[in-house]
Amino acid sequence: MNSLYVISLRQLTGRPRLLIIALLTAIPILMGFIVSITDDGPSLSDLDNDLIALLIGAAVLPIITLTVSTAALGNDLEDRTLSNLTLTPAARWELILPKLAAAITVATPPIMLSAIVSTALAYEGDSQVIASVIIGFGLAILAYSAVFLWLGLATGRALGYGLMYIFLWEFLFTGFVSGVRFLSIRAYAIGVIRGVDDDRFAEDANLVISMPVSIVVLIAIIVVFTGLAIRRLRTMDVP
Repeated sequence: MNSLYVISLRQLTGRPRLLIIALLTAIPILMGFIVSITDDGPSLSDLDNDLIALLIGAAVLPIITLTVSTAALGNDLEDRTLSNLTLTPAARWELILPKLAAAITVATPPIMLSAIVSTALAYEGDSQVIASVIIGFGLAILAYSAVFLWLGLATGRALGYGLMYIFLWEFLFTGFVSGVRFLSIRAYAIGVIRGVDDDRFAEDANLVISMPVSIVVLIAIIVVFTGLAIRRLRTMDVP
């Protein structure tokens, strides 16, 4: 398992992918910097929605995890090297877990750097805001990674379907249709953020999902989609 994890890290840290990740990482930081030097900046409520919920939560975080996680097994499937892995005597979970761990390892540092630096700049170093985004988005990274790892096995068009899901569902529909939030990973991440720092999303408090429910659902998503990925690898015809 350790050797597969190390090999997967090398596969996921190619220069083109790292360049995309770096550009995405810089966008919220730039926004936070602009807010910090602007005398008449946006209100805290606007920052909650525009920076935390939309820019990081609905765009940067899911796109980075999509880019990394769909490639974790998708590249092996595309290169027809996945069959070599499945011919080993290792159990299927021993193949899935190192791949998932590698995807999380690659995706987490840039997302957390972006979230921590941008919120520190925009919220003037408020430690409670920083702690809330670390916990909320940390769980969201795990959940998205499990979902997109499974998607990379389920279809050869994982990147395209993932982008459609992010922009149509997480970015667009959940912002206008309140009931849809119960099927949104971002909404549960926001529920955790609100639970850690009850000053965040105060104007939408009645619409925010409670922290205990959010944590349970995010953990359930991680477990279920990791299990689905294991089952998919066990039952699929590997070329």
